Amino acid sequence: MFDLKRTFSTQTLTRPLSAGTVVEQEGLIMVHRLEDGIEKAHLAAVVAATDVPLGFSQTADSLPMRSSYCEIVTVPAAPATLTADLRNQNLVVGNVRAVSSNGTVLTVDPVYAGAPAAGTCKLDHPTGRVKFHANEAGTDVTFTYLYDLTLVQAKQKFGQRFINNNGLHSEHGYIEVSHGHVELYTDQFDASVDWATAVPQLGDAGQIVAAGVGPVLNATVINVPGVDLPFLGLRIQFG
Repeated sequence: MFDLKRTFSTQTLTRPLSAGTVVEQEGLIMVHRLEDGIEKAHLAAVVAATDVPLGFSQTADSLPMRSSYCEIVTVPAAPATLTADLRNQNLVVGNVRAVSSNGTVLTVDPVYAGAPAAGTCKLDHPTGRVKFHANEAGTDVTFTYLYDLTLVQAKQKFGQRFINNNGLHSEHGYIEVSHGHVELYTDQFDASVDWATAVPQLGDAGQIVAAGVGPVLNATVINVPGVDLPFLGLRIQFG
């Protein structure tokens, strides 16, 4: 998903999808593929260093099933129970960043059982419940994360396209790709990364990451995900 109010591009391409490509979300980075002498839009399940970014996906009839969020949690002061509940459930493992107001970047432990060590917090991803070490008592901890939506939540949050009114990709195997000079505010990114310093590059399945074998994007970070705007903002040049 991308923020329609803040995102724009100087060019929109309509391209056939490469063989086997299925696009279920917007805001994904598509790559160039040449098939039968024709440029096609490809979603690289496993990205390669030689992949050439083409633009980001627009699908019109996709229902977002994953989103990003950022919130501040105040850790109860000792001797109260050092637990708190995030506002959302079904958090994506490996896509959570926690930073304490005392300056500590907390390691997020996905095993909730037991007591957290200093410098860590234990997160029960399905429920969004967090357990803290006593060092964080009374501090504010900022959580940035991705979470999966149920079908009901997705429809309540984003609505649903009219029945029998599908887009080009589902009906005819084409997709619109935003190209050229782009400002993109997307939730298709690695939420565990400090985007104030990270260098954006292309990851698997069209995600924006800061490590791996994919090509570095010709991009500048213009918005670090935060409480007011939980999207990663990039200024990108495609082509």
